[in-house]
Amino acid sequence: MISSRLPAFRTAAVAAAALAVTCTLTAAAPANSAEASSQARLTPFTLTSPDFRDGGKLPQWTEFGGPGSEGSSCQGKNLAPQLDWRNAPAGTAGYALLVNDPDAPLAGGWHHWVLYDIPGSTHRIDGHGRLQFTQGTNSFATYGRPVVGWGGPCPPATGQPHHYVFTLYALSTPTLPAADLTYDQVTAAIEPYVLGATSIVGTFRLPA
Repeated sequence: MISSRLPAFRTAAVAAAALAVTCTLTAAAPANSAEASSQARLTPFTLTSPDFRDGGKLPQWTEFGGPGSEGSSCQGKNLAPQLDWRNAPAGTAGYALLVNDPDAPLAGGWHHWVLYDIPGSTHRIDGHGRLQFTQGTNSFATYGRPVVGWGGPCPPATGQPHHYVFTLYALSTPTLPAADLTYDQVTAAIEPYVLGATSIVGTFRLPA
């Protein structure tokens, strides 16, 4: 059941992100400095959004729509939410954002947003239709061609909620080597550079 899958997935995702961040903060803290270590633990790398709360519903205007949605049950505005973050790990030179729906009946889930080459000085993604940074390809396709940029939620019209995991990676590199990278290509490309990660989950459902 979907209701039983999210806690396990969420726990694993948060644990992995917390471990990466903890290791980074520990390495950055001065040796034999309990005070510095304690202070670092009080300022975790955190991702939030003014448009939805963690574990809450994504706005209706995020629903997939426009090119590629013809014939589907989704005819939304296809606008990404705003995302904000704070307390990035020391040494962060850039970021990558990946958005995945693990409830989709597809191996590895359905990839809704691939965004990278986000400068290390940045603390926000505006969303709401504004194009920023390097947009990769998602899992949608128009006439057999991959769709680049945000592809909003479009779960089956069963009334069951799907969960959309927004994961922001802090990287020790400001850029990745190519444009229009896929979710899997970005995952592979950032592996040597990940300093920490943080995530937030939104839900969306279409009535039966």
